[in-house]
Amino acid sequence: MSRLDAVFSAFPALRTERLVMRRIEEKDAADVFAFYADPLVTRYLDWFGPSTVDETQALIGSWQQAFAERRLLPWGIGLRPESEEAAVPPVIGTVMLMPARGTFDDIPRFPLTLGYDLHPSCWNRGVMYEALQAALAFSRTYLRPHRIQAEVREGNAASLRLLQKLGFEQEGVLRQYAMHEVTQEYLDMVMMALLTK
Repeated sequence: MSRLDAVFSAFPALRTERLVMRRIEEKDAADVFAFYADPLVTRYLDWFGPSTVDETQALIGSWQQAFAERRLLPWGIGLRPESEEAAVPPVIGTVMLMPARGTFDDIPRFPLTLGYDLHPSCWNRGVMYEALQAALAFSRTYLRPHRIQAEVREGNAASLRLLQKLGFEQEGVLRQYAMHEVTQEYLDMVMMALLTK
């Protein structure tokens, strides 16, 4: 079995000191909807998130389909329980890795794009830094991209600081690069990139 076949044969759960990063299931829809429904989370996104729990279930289904097609690695972040026998922790955020083009089979020819969101109750506690460290370490070991990039909406200083702390460098501003799904406003995005070699 190839390295990539092993990655996509079963969802690659990750564990850190404080976190569990796992497959997002449709039963997690209410928890996922809870953080996307917070305007603090969607303030710097190019959409306002799903508008109902049912829409969130459909969104999760699309993530699962994209994983099956090797187009997306969507981790749900949960706080690690005190004991291994405890219930599966609720999803408090997401980390997404996706090829900029094609599928993961096209890596390292094309870069990986990184995306992430977190419930505001967990901000400023190092949760996303810890989650992204785990995702980046996984990608270096199993996906082996040459470049990982993140597009950050201008003004999102906290996200830019987080990426810089992880070793990403700002390459410039992509002017009117994305259109907001609802407002139809064109958004300037800051390109952040990490070269892994």
